[in-house]
Amino acid sequence: MTFQVLALAERSRILLMPLRKGEAVFEGYLRLKDTSKGPRVYKFLVNDGGERYIPPDDVVRLLRKADQIYLARGDPSQEDKLIQLLEAYQLSYRRVSVCGHCLAVEHRFTPINKNAIRYKDGLICERCALAELWREADFRKLGRAAKAHLARVLLKRRDLNEVLDLLSLERLDPELTRFDVIPARVVEDSLEVTSLPLPEPLKEMLNRRIEKLLPVQVMAVRAGLLDGKNLLVVSATATGKSLVGEMAGVKNLLQGQGKFLFLVPLVALANQKFDQLSAYRELGLTTTIKVGVSRIRLGRGKKMRQDLNADTITGTYEGLDQVIRTKRSLGKIGTVVIDEVHMLEEPERGHRLAGLIARLKFVAPRAQFIYLSATVGNPEALAGHLNADLVEYEVRPVPIERHLIFTEADNRKGLIRRLVKAAHSEVSSTGYRGQTIIFTNSRKNCYNLAKSIPGAAAYHAGLQYQERKKIEDLFAQGKIGTVVTTAALAAGVDFPASQVIFESLAMGIDWLSVHAFNQMLGRAGRPGYHDKGIVYLLPEPGRRYQGGKSEAEDEMALRLLRGKMEDVRPEYPEEEQMEEVLANAVVARSEQDLVRLDDMTMGLDDLNYNLRSLARAGLMKGIEPTPLGRATAAHFLSAGQTKLITEEIKKEKTPLEVVVELEQFEALYLKAAERLSATLRTNISQRALHGSVLDLMSSEDLSRIDPKTREHLLNFAKDFTRCDCKETPYCGCPERKVSMKILELRTEGASPNQIIKEFGDSYGIYAYTGDLINYLDQAVRYLEAVETIAKVLGKGDMAREAKRLKGKIEGM
Repeated sequence: MTFQVLALAERSRILLMPLRKGEAVFEGYLRLKDTSKGPRVYKFLVNDGGERYIPPDDVVRLLRKADQIYLARGDPSQEDKLIQLLEAYQLSYRRVSVCGHCLAVEHRFTPINKNAIRYKDGLICERCALAELWREADFRKLGRAAKAHLARVLLKRRDLNEVLDLLSLERLDPELTRFDVIPARVVEDSLEVTSLPLPEPLKEMLNRRIEKLLPVQVMAVRAGLLDGKNLLVVSATATGKSLVGEMAGVKNLLQGQGKFLFLVPLVALANQKFDQLSAYRELGLTTTIKVGVSRIRLGRGKKMRQDLNADTITGTYEGLDQVIRTKRSLGKIGTVVIDEVHMLEEPERGHRLAGLIARLKFVAPRAQFIYLSATVGNPEALAGHLNADLVEYEVRPVPIERHLIFTEADNRKGLIRRLVKAAHSEVSSTGYRGQTIIFTNSRKNCYNLAKSIPGAAAYHAGLQYQERKKIEDLFAQGKIGTVVTTAALAAGVDFPASQVIFESLAMGIDWLSVHAFNQMLGRAGRPGYHDKGIVYLLPEPGRRYQGGKSEAEDEMALRLLRGKMEDVRPEYPEEEQMEEVLANAVVARSEQDLVRLDDMTMGLDDLNYNLRSLARAGLMKGIEPTPLGRATAAHFLSAGQTKLITEEIKKEKTPLEVVVELEQFEALYLKAAERLSATLRTNISQRALHGSVLDLMSSEDLSRIDPKTREHLLNFAKDFTRCDCKETPYCGCPERKVSMKILELRTEGASPNQIIKEFGDSYGIYAYTGDLINYLDQAVRYLEAVETIAKVLGKGDMAREAKRLKGKIEGM
């Protein structure tokens, strides 16, 4: 049978390995001696299950019988002696490069060529390189998709050292971390502002700001923007969508076609847009804002004027819808711009946007509607539902590099500091220094990260409006280099950042959707500011949420990077459909109107079924809303909430008790949570009303904690957890009692900060001022609903008490 021999010179000996089909028959170690005729065989030790020496002549016979002698590169001195020996016996040989891993570990002969992988100081084959990578990946708990990604990086770079350095964060080569690049592309099509069919004052004003339109603006004009066409404009962040709406709205306004409404999902966005649209005052136009502004007086600031007679109205969806639901007149409307129209898919508020669009079309049938979105999965279908022509601009104004680095919790902060520092050291061609937005999944992480990064600020929904506005302004001015935020920023506040870092791919305990992910990464890179946007994903291998049932974060990262945008196909639950049918009925003047409104409202199913359900709830009679139904629609209540309020009023509960039944305040945090977790060696939640905290209050572990914290917890247990319920303390009583305490302190004249101080001093618990103000705001709105429904039920005393308490909570 044929065989080959592989020879590899080591420092003091030579490995000889007979091979059949690439597999070693045995290993032998040859030692040479110098003679007058040159190097000759001295000893040959064979290992074929046991060690034995064979005569020198047998070695020569073995070499002569071999079909091929392969000479692998080894120790130069020994190799030179072996070559002299082979030439002396007139034995031919062939130089080869072999995989040292295959040879040493598996006794396999694997020639390597241009496909070899660099590892340490040598080269190994792809199979061994991948095996080494898998071992390291398994040690770091990487999932299958993450391993496959690293394998692609390895096979592209051909250097295992680099990939292993990447996993250990010793080396952050952008060529290694870069997942892909979303390219920018210049579109030559342009229009000069002076050529547009706009009223001269508007044309002159715009021409001072810009000389030529951006591509998406040109596309919108060519699609009929200035001819009154309804349009759905889908284009990436910072491509100029807002000006599309402004051009149509102000043009129609100046030409006498009616008011200009610009609607957004968030108060923060409405305030920002109000500031921008106020610039048109130089054209003699009045501007106002209609949002659910805070009703809680804090002893400073002026009350925001909300004038429905203004020419331009900026507002939130609910702010405008409340005007329609209460049958107040908006006057003649010429243009409606709905920003972030993909919010139709939002679980809690999507149905209200769908209903608002239908009702606006009904009250303003001749108005031009412009819908704006950065990310929509099925734009053609959505445009059809909205009865609008599609303008889709898929080109980004600046490229975005997306980078993926698998990190462990202990290394992440240091890595983020390195990335932030690197971004800040860069200055764009337009003179702007790099700034970073960091997305994380909790407020606790917001503060922990912000504290670890010089010059960073934490930004989340729990901050007061003034605090958020200050951070927004300082970031825009370049005086803050880094903002660490939760979903509060993701929804649309306009921050011009060069870099976005995903410290977490979750919001709360749920993974991001592809849509939300793309919205967030779209914050990186702004035309006029940055030459490119940089996005870093830093998933932790094996990290899971939802009790460990979800995918691991490293797997989720690749799913998001490769993900296809979800279609916007709203389907709303029965109770949400009932709310919109009821609101439509308030607006409708006839059965024909109601049918038409139902047809125009996306996501509604069977009108007759919804009408019967509303009738059973006492909210409709035929096609007419009952007085209780009108109250329900005016206060944005669900049928279930109205039923609860009605039942509680009939039980003669106090207005505050009704409010607490409707909603409890749970955003309370235990100051000593981390210290307790360390002391007790168990996970104690930061959430003060979490089961781990409630359990601790009746646990023997209380004796193991410091006296002050023990006193705080015992005070909390005494004041809020004592009840006769079988399921105590998981019966809901602690949440209700805490909420009642907050409302009572407010009615006694305590400010939000004083309430927070009281909870801190008595119970070792803190809350964010913004969260507390939001709860008090909601309590005011519930008290208004209680007042209205009490009047409908003929409970005058209850209505008057609700009104009195409303004033107390407002701070009147």
